[in-house]
Amino acid sequence: MTYSETAERRFCRFLFGDHLVTTDVESVHQPPVERRDVSWHDTENWEARADGVFGFEVRLELTYAGADYRLTRTCRPKVRGIVPTTDDDYEIDYYLERGGHILGPQQAKVELERILPEQIARFFLFDGELLQEYEDLLHGDTDIGPKISASIERILGLPVLTASRDSLKAALDRADARVALEAQGDQKTRELGNQLQSLVEERDVLTNDLFRQERDLETERARKVAIEDDMRRRERLASLLDKRDRLKDEVKGLDNRAERQRELIGKAMGPAWSALLKPRLLAAATALRTRESELQIALTRAHVLHSLAEDHDPSCPTCLQGVSPAAQAKIREAVSEERAAPQVMQRELGSLRRRLDAIDEQLATANPEALVLLWSGFEEIERDIYAKKAEVEELDRQISDGTEDELRGLRRDYDDVIRQIQILEDGLTESRSALLKNETFREKLQRQLDKLAGGQLDVERRRRALASDLQDLFKDAVSVYREQLRRRVEADASRYFLQLTTEPDYGGLRINDGYGLTIVHKDNTDIPVRSAGAEHVVALSLVAALQNNAPLRGPIVIDSPFGRLDGGHRARIVQALPDMADQVVLLVYEEEMPPARAREALKGRLRAEWSLERVTARHTELVQRKEPVA
Repeated sequence: MTYSETAERRFCRFLFGDHLVTTDVESVHQPPVERRDVSWHDTENWEARADGVFGFEVRLELTYAGADYRLTRTCRPKVRGIVPTTDDDYEIDYYLERGGHILGPQQAKVELERILPEQIARFFLFDGELLQEYEDLLHGDTDIGPKISASIERILGLPVLTASRDSLKAALDRADARVALEAQGDQKTRELGNQLQSLVEERDVLTNDLFRQERDLETERARKVAIEDDMRRRERLASLLDKRDRLKDEVKGLDNRAERQRELIGKAMGPAWSALLKPRLLAAATALRTRESELQIALTRAHVLHSLAEDHDPSCPTCLQGVSPAAQAKIREAVSEERAAPQVMQRELGSLRRRLDAIDEQLATANPEALVLLWSGFEEIERDIYAKKAEVEELDRQISDGTEDELRGLRRDYDDVIRQIQILEDGLTESRSALLKNETFREKLQRQLDKLAGGQLDVERRRRALASDLQDLFKDAVSVYREQLRRRVEADASRYFLQLTTEPDYGGLRINDGYGLTIVHKDNTDIPVRSAGAEHVVALSLVAALQNNAPLRGPIVIDSPFGRLDGGHRARIVQALPDMADQVVLLVYEEEMPPARAREALKGRLRAEWSLERVTARHTELVQRKEPVA
C-alpha cells in the first residue's frame, strides 16, 4: 500500500522511476506521522511557475562497472500553452546517457534494471521510518512477509538454482510424456501407456490452471494493493462518510424513539384533564372512605345482633360471655324493627365502593409529573435529532457526490477483490492437491512400466530416471543452499546487531525460514517483545547482512534512519554504516545527526556533505558544504 510521501521520497521516486522504489508500495505498516501527497504541480519551482514556466527535470550522475552514467528525468506539461493544474496535465519521461551518449529507450531500461533491479531495490533505497515492515518476516500470515522473503532470496542469488530446478522439472515432464508415448506403441505396455498419457495430459491441464491461478492471484493482490492505496489517500473522506452514515443511522433510531414517545404522550394526554380536578377528587375520596368505614361498622353491628337474636345459646363474640334471655329478647325486638337496614347499608356500601374505585383510577392517571417527564424526554430526543441532522448537512457540504460515488465504488471493488482472492486461493489448494494425486498415480504406473520395460522404452525410461535424479539433486541443492544462506545471514546479522545495539545482555539474532530475525538473550532464550527502536536496529542488521552476502552490491540510500533511536544507537550506527556497503547516503535532519558528530565518527570515510539552504520561502538550494573532511 502506498502512503502519502515526503518531498524527498517523491523526489527519489521521480528520479529512479516508480518501479525502482518499491518499499512504500509494498508496505503494510501505518507510518508514525500522517503525510500528505504532493502533486507534480506543487513540486515544481514556485518562482518559475509564477513567471509562467512549468515543469522541471532532475539529473543524477553515477559510476557503475567503470562506466559513467547520467540519468535525466523530466516533468513537462503535455500541451504547450496551457496552464497545468493536476498531475494529469504533466508528462513524465527520462533518458539515460552512458559515456556521453544517449541510449535508446529499450537499452536505457535494460541498463537501469542492470544497475538497480526492481526486485532488490528495497535493499538499496528505502525509508528508515518503514524499516519496521521487516517485522512481518517473523509472521507467516501477512502479505508483505512472503514478498520480502522472496526479495531477499533474489538478492542472495537463489533464483539461479531455483530456475535450474524448474528447468529440470520441465525436462522430467517431457520425459514422462515420451515414456507414455513409447509405452503406447508396445502391446504389453499399451494399456499402462494410455493411462500414463492421460495422466500426463491431465497434469499439463492442472499445471496450466495452477499457473493461471497464480497469475490471477498476483494480479488480484496487486489490484488489492492499488485499491488500498486509493482508499488510504481518501482516508479522510472515508472517515467522513462513515461518520455521516453512522449519524444517519442514529437519526433513524432517534426518529423511532420520538414516535414511541409521541404514542406514550398521546395516551397520557387522554386523562390529563383529571389533573385539574385532583384536589376535589382527593377530598371526595377522603369523604367516601370515611362513609365506607361508618357503613362497615354499622353492618358489622347489624350482623352481630342478627346472630345473637337467632341463636338459642348465644354468647357475646367480644367477651365470650353468655347473653341472658332478657337481653336476647330486647335484641330480637330491635332487630325486628330494623330488619331492612342491613340490606340498605349493603347496597349503599357497594355503590360507595364503585364510586371510590372510579375516583382512585382517575387519580392514578392524574399524574402531571409523569407527563412533564414524557414531554421533557421527547424534547431532548428532538434536540438530538436536530443536532445530528445539522452534522449530516455539514458533512454533506464537505463531501461531493462524485467523490462519494467513487469511494463507494472502491469499497465495492475491494470487497470483490477480497472474494476473488479467496476463490483463487481455494482453487490453488485444490489444483495442488489434484497435482499431488496425479503425481502419485504416475509414479505408480511408472513402477509398473519398469517391470515390463524393454527396447526403446528402456532408453526413454533411463532418460526419465536421469531427469528425475537431476531434478532431485537441484531440489536438494536449493534446500541446502537456502539453509546455508540463512545461516550466513544469521551470523552476519548477529555480528552487525551486536555492533549496533547498546543492550549488553543481548547475545545475537536467530533467523527463521522466512528470514525473520528474533533477538536472543545471552542465556539463549528469545526476546518475544521488542521496542520500535530495537526493531529498527534488527532491520538495519538484516540489510547489512544481505549486502554482505549478495552477489550484487550497491549503494544504500536511507531516508530518516534515526527516527526511533536514542543517541547511543545513533552513534553506533554511524560508525557501522561504512562497513554495511561501499557507499551509504543518509538523508537526515541536523538534529538527528549533527555534522560535527558525523565528521568525528566517520573521519576519513565521510566523502561529502550536502545541505538544503533557504533562499526565500519559495526557493531552497542544495549546496555542498565547504568544511574540510577530516
